[in-house]
Amino acid sequence: MRQLTITAILAALVAGSLSEASAQMAAPSARSFAFAGSYVARARGYEASFWNPANLGLPDAPSWSLGLAGASAYLNNNSLSYGQISDLYGEFLDDATKSELLADIRAGEPDRMLEASADVGAHIIGASIWRFAFGVSSVGAGNLNVNSDAVELLLFGNAGEDGSGKDFSLDGSEAQAWAFTGGFASYAHPITIPGLDYFGMKFSVGATLKYGVAHTLARLFDRGTIMTANPLAVDVEAEAITSVDASAGQFWSLDLGAAMEYDRDLVVGVVLSNALANVSWNEEEFELHLLTAQADFDSTTSNDTTLAFSELTAEQQDQIIELLGAADVAKELRLGGVYRVTPMFTASFDYVELMGGNLRSRWDRTFSAGGELRPVSFLPLRIGLATDFGHLSYTGGFGIYAGPVHTDFAIGRWGVAGGDGIVGAISVSIWPGNGY
Repeated sequence: MRQLTITAILAALVAGSLSEASAQMAAPSARSFAFAGSYVARARGYEASFWNPANLGLPDAPSWSLGLAGASAYLNNNSLSYGQISDLYGEFLDDATKSELLADIRAGEPDRMLEASADVGAHIIGASIWRFAFGVSSVGAGNLNVNSDAVELLLFGNAGEDGSGKDFSLDGSEAQAWAFTGGFASYAHPITIPGLDYFGMKFSVGATLKYGVAHTLARLFDRGTIMTANPLAVDVEAEAITSVDASAGQFWSLDLGAAMEYDRDLVVGVVLSNALANVSWNEEEFELHLLTAQADFDSTTSNDTTLAFSELTAEQQDQIIELLGAADVAKELRLGGVYRVTPMFTASFDYVELMGGNLRSRWDRTFSAGGELRPVSFLPLRIGLATDFGHLSYTGGFGIYAGPVHTDFAIGRWGVAGGDGIVGAISVSIWPGNGY
């Protein structure tokens, strides 16, 4: 029971601290979610800081823009569909249904983990003026990997799926969560290339500098918890490393981008996000929680110890230092393009590859495509598709444009094949004239 309690606490921590986020920044508008992330070449104004700062220097960049507020949320798992979860919520689960769920999680592999990830983002404010942009945003994210034995124990109790009782091992189950808040500043500079300019090709390069606070990092490991059936006994061994302060570290990073516009109908861009980056954690702000327990029919013993960093042995301190040293953001290579097919319809595509870093909660690589139809200027309709070449996602959304004030909405299903998830976002922004 103690192990179940501590696992539940960590699950709540992951869910509570949990968008499309580059570890430190939240995507600033709901539009990008509606296009399933195919936004490198579409982003303009304050949005360009996140997607491609070079877009601030393109000829069609607005003279100014203001992002008032935005929020996004994402939740995904590798095994169960959204329909399964929603249909079974609040319902009694019979053994056949439990077996079906367990089979979907294991997918023919007895040791397969149930993996879940989530993140939320809040774009507090953003603005652009001429070729400059700046703003503040916060993100939180988490990953949870649960041993399939733990799922079987939760569904069937210690009797197991076949009802005869079995030994369960929770070894390898772990959870991780983190949160960042920071500011960003971007600048772009147009470039003229003789000869190409004659053919209507305009170029721009740009950069975004991000700096802020790493609020928290938490990680729980199961170190070999075992429940035996004969004799019935539980042997718990787990540990958690958590930060104790709201500013456990600092971060900075630099994004570099380039863009080309051709005859105002075609834009392509390339970005290396976090081209230079560093997360500096203060190990003195972390503590180690150790939990051991043994229980059988005759007795129960437990030991729950919390140790500050200064109280740890040299080996335990090295363990935390090693964990913090590996807790870094990933570089992202982004390639994208958008083409104006007709005055009312545009199509876009993006390819994103994550490189290094373990603070990530999304696919390692993503290809996405999106389209926008404007039957009337004040009601743009959007759709998007994305894949990591093993899973498929689809999204959609719309905008309501009251003159310069834009309210955008997006929602979608993420990772439909081999698992499922949901993503949703809303944002409010102001643009000059009738807006971008």
